[in-house]
Amino acid sequence: MDIDVHPGETLIQAAWRAGYHWPTLCYAMGTCTACQCEVLDGLHLLSERTAAEVALLGDLNRRVRRANPRRVRLACQVTVAGDVTVRKPGVRRRSPTTCEEVGNANGND
Repeated sequence: MDIDVHPGETLIQAAWRAGYHWPTLCYAMGTCTACQCEVLDGLHLLSERTAAEVALLGDLNRRVRRANPRRVRLACQVTVAGDVTVRKPGVRRRSPTTCEEVGNANGND
């Protein structure tokens, strides 16, 4: 899938805007690691790590070694400046039914 990321927008914000579900527990607050993704290409086009990323991913890197730690980023913190390729299991298009149900639950028709 291709997701267009606007300047200053995080990867997770771009995915949400484009209608994708991106796994998260803290809803882009930078307090969990559920939105982490592995950068496969374009690492040099990413923003510097935020303080939240340094703290959270540093702890995660000490516990889990599934991917090269330099390639793991938090989608809620990272911005991009060009074409990058990432791997994130669980990202999928939101179904229109789910969006309608949320709107109806909030009293919107």
